[in-house]
Amino acid sequence: MKTALSKIIFFICIGALCLLLGVIYQQEVNLPTKNSPSIYSEVLIDIEGNKVQLSQFKGKWLVLNFWATWCEPCREEIPELNQFAKDNTDITLIGIAVDDMEATKNFQKDTPIKYLSLISNMDGVRLSQSLGNIKGVLPFTVVIDSSGNTVRSFYGKVVINELNQAVTPQ
Repeated sequence: MKTALSKIIFFICIGALCLLLGVIYQQEVNLPTKNSPSIYSEVLIDIEGNKVQLSQFKGKWLVLNFWATWCEPCREEIPELNQFAKDNTDITLIGIAVDDMEATKNFQKDTPIKYLSLISNMDGVRLSQSLGNIKGVLPFTVVIDSSGNTVRSFYGKVVINELNQAVTPQ
């Protein structure tokens, strides 16, 4: 009986360790999948309060970066994403803040975002999940090609070299 209980405890500990490693391991790449056409039906608000229809980006390469002002890895990747946007003018990079307008505006006073910045409030969680963010983590970045296919997605702070590789047609 004691041996069976020890084995159960052992497997529970191994399971917990695997779960912990999955949370610690920030980067994950998904296999290419079809993107939900519903992404193009979304309407979000920009930092000035204007409505932005994502349908205007249909047929273009998109990089969607879900982030929040309270998320340290999200804040850390913004300077690199600014550089990515500057270096890749043929690709639309959109930061989608899972935050409110006031917090996002205040944040951008000190840390400018030089690519399109949209506000989703908590609805961004649903949107990121519809794009494959099954873990519900931030930051979460999705690369969508001009045909609307999800090419790659990243959990956690994106590695710019890998992002550049994801947007380079093979």
